[in-house]
Amino acid sequence: MAQVLAAAAILATPSMGHAQSRDLQSLWIVQPSSAPMGDRALASGEFVLKQRLLPTGLAELGSDIALGGGKAKLVSGTQLIAAGTEGAKVFCIAEVAKQKLIGASFQPCLIDSDRDGDFDGWFSAVSQTKGLLTLAGKYPKKPKPIAETAYREVAPETMRDEYFVAIERRNYFNIYSRESFMIAFGREGQVDRLTAPISFKSTEMPRELTVMGAKFTAIAEQEGKMLVRVSAAMPRQPFGVMTSTTYNFY
Repeated sequence: MAQVLAAAAILATPSMGHAQSRDLQSLWIVQPSSAPMGDRALASGEFVLKQRLLPTGLAELGSDIALGGGKAKLVSGTQLIAAGTEGAKVFCIAEVAKQKLIGASFQPCLIDSDRDGDFDGWFSAVSQTKGLLTLAGKYPKKPKPIAETAYREVAPETMRDEYFVAIERRNYFNIYSRESFMIAFGREGQVDRLTAPISFKSTEMPRELTVMGAKFTAIAEQEGKMLVRVSAAMPRQPFGVMTSTTYNFY
């Protein structure tokens, strides 16, 4: 069984006398926002809070580039998000590729091996989650070569795609008289969730909760909806996801 867990991390930076790692990681930053005003009645699947996520770095292609023998074409101006690693600079397509039943999904990343402002290679990465680019593993020692292609780094705030993290009311299977909330993340039409819910007994309402620094009160149930009051939104903070798999043997 795969589990999707939240993880906060600090991007590594190379140090003297330290062998540079090819490990990849992707980290996003929660953008602060104002707390919604007043009490709101939420049905299951509606969000208590929804806040934007931005990458730690963003780049734009300076010209068109074809990858994989023409399998994919990235046009000038395409935005790529930074992957945390040492030595080289790596930027990847943000949209997570649809998972295939057979074979690996095509998730292209471009690499600037000598950090001179030109991409000189590429490789296909794998995202651990479907809603948000979540990299793991290493970039290859020998990426597939490409003609040097210029790029420029731009402010993450200029990212055109909209990704978010949200606190979601989830009460589809409330058979044990319990209330639950989950962390949802991704983009419209492509949302994933952490597997561990925030749960408590219905009889404990009103119940104050703190989730990722956000503060809200689950006041009461009214005609199948949850009456919620938010006092503080999520502060600016790193957001990352990791997956783990457990096996049961019988």
